[in-house]
Amino acid sequence: MIAINNQRNESNWQQSFVTMLPEIQQKLRLAFCRLDHEAREDAMEEGVVHSLLAYLRLHEQSRAEVATASSLAWYSSRHVKRGRPAGGRMNGKEPLSRYAQIGHGIQIEPPGKWIDILVEDKRAPVPDQVAAKMDVGAWFATLTKRMKEIAKDLAFGFSTSEVAKKHGVTAGRISQMRRMLEESWAAFQGEAVAA
Repeated sequence: MIAINNQRNESNWQQSFVTMLPEIQQKLRLAFCRLDHEAREDAMEEGVVHSLLAYLRLHEQSRAEVATASSLAWYSSRHVKRGRPAGGRMNGKEPLSRYAQIGHGIQIEPPGKWIDILVEDKRAPVPDQVAAKMDVGAWFATLTKRMKEIAKDLAFGFSTSEVAKKHGVTAGRISQMRRMLEESWAAFQGEAVAA
C-alpha cells in the first residue's frame, strides 16, 4: 500500500510540473530574448532543469503548492544568467567555468581566432593572407603553452612590463623570451636572425 501511495505521489509532482512546463518555457524565452538562437535554446534548457530541480526540492519539503511557473522561471533564469550550473559544482577559480567567466568578466576566445585577427591585413592579396595564417598557425603549434600565451600578448602590442606582470616574471625575462620567439620564427621560416 505504501509503495502505491509513493508512486501516486511521485507521478503527481511530475504531472504538476509538466502542466506548468509550457508557461515556464514561455517565461524563460522572454528572459533570454536578447540571446542569439543557439544560446537562447541552451539557456532555456538549463533553465528548465533548474526549475525542475527547484520544484523537486519543494515537493520533497512538502511545499510544492507555493511554486508557480513564474517564480520557478524567474529564479531559474537568475541562476542561468549568473552561470550557476544545474548539475555539478561551481568553480569560481576555473577560467573555463561559465560561473567564473561571468563572475570575473573572463572571455575565452575560440582557438585560432586571434591568429585571424593578428594576420588580417586588407591590403595583402588573399593568397598571402591565407599563407600567413597557415604559417603562423603551424609555427604557433610548435610552442609550449606558456610561450603561446606570451607570444599572443606580445603580438597584440602589450608592453614588456605588462606581459611580465601578467605572467609573473621580470621584464628582462620577457625580453629574453621575445628574442627566443623571434629566433624560433626565423628558424621556422628558414631565415637567419641578425646578430
